[in-house]
Amino acid sequence: MFFYVGFPYDHNVKAVRRAVYERGLTSHMNDHKWRALCSAVVEQLPFAPPYQEKRVTSDVLRPEVLDFAPGYHGDWARTPEGAMGLSIEWLKVAPRVRVEVGRLLPPRIEDCAAQLRCLLASLRIPFK
Repeated sequence: MFFYVGFPYDHNVKAVRRAVYERGLTSHMNDHKWRALCSAVVEQLPFAPPYQEKRVTSDVLRPEVLDFAPGYHGDWARTPEGAMGLSIEWLKVAPRVRVEVGRLLPPRIEDCAAQLRCLLASLRIPFK
């Protein structure tokens, strides 16, 4: 399985490093840990949970609002648009997803919070 990590363009790397230095941020993850996380999320969880991300060089949250149980799955670095690593300041993960069952039935909520907590703990990734 192939994952995109970080930016391929040098000017983005410089902008991220400058913002990290100016704001006094520290790194909790490296490329290896990001790859391990993305791989484990895709392989070990029943679905890829949606997330909201805050990038180091932007004040814009993507998506702006993260629902309790979104109706979509997270990208987890499977496309260049979902590239993770260097530029991520933080992620807010919604370990639930809304599954539409039909017109007359209410949507079903699938939850993988317990599995996600175990996964993060096993990879020694800080979370709250």
